[in-house]
Amino acid sequence: MKFEELVELFKERPFFESGEVHLIFNEPAEQIEAILSRWVSKGKLVKLRQKRYLLAKRYIHEESSHGYISNYLYRPSYVSLRTALSIYGMIPEAVYIQEAVTPRKTAEWETEIGVFKYYSIKNERFWRYQIYPEDGESIPPQKKFLLGLPEKVLLDLFYLIKGEWTKERIMEMRFQNIELVNIHKLMEFSERFDSPKVKRAVENFIDLFLRGKS
Repeated sequence: MKFEELVELFKERPFFESGEVHLIFNEPAEQIEAILSRWVSKGKLVKLRQKRYLLAKRYIHEESSHGYISNYLYRPSYVSLRTALSIYGMIPEAVYIQEAVTPRKTAEWETEIGVFKYYSIKNERFWRYQIYPEDGESIPPQKKFLLGLPEKVLLDLFYLIKGEWTKERIMEMRFQNIELVNIHKLMEFSERFDSPKVKRAVENFIDLFLRGKS
């Protein structure tokens, strides 16, 4: 197996698993892993997690978004929590950890291109996400990813981050672009989520920002 052959295979879809390479080149799995590890040490590949790799930037046609990588790295999952709030412009800070929600167990990987963290949630609470950005054909596939709706992102935040979400704590988040949040959806989602902690937080959020609006 030559590196040029690997690039030709995956330059359009720069992610791959060592198992795929093993099947394509029909070489022993141990030998494949040794070769891939060597290319990682030479900076030709980025190791995302065990047996999952990404071609280095200089070998791909279109760089993938971190959201797309997050979705790929641990499936099923969607981007949420503070990462999603930053994407929506709902908090002023840039967020460098890629936070996501999954019905699988909690996981975290620190890679050369960033930290990817996944919070576990029950299957019945794994819903209300969308493909982002929505601007169809003008956005390359490797730039798109699954992102929680603004209202669901808030519920995930209130539920998964420890502690009570008092009005004081909510204000500390310095929320902005509140117009992205639909009060009716927020209340509907909160009922479906069925968590006393989340319901209290949603009431506080509505009192602070949405009361009297429709």
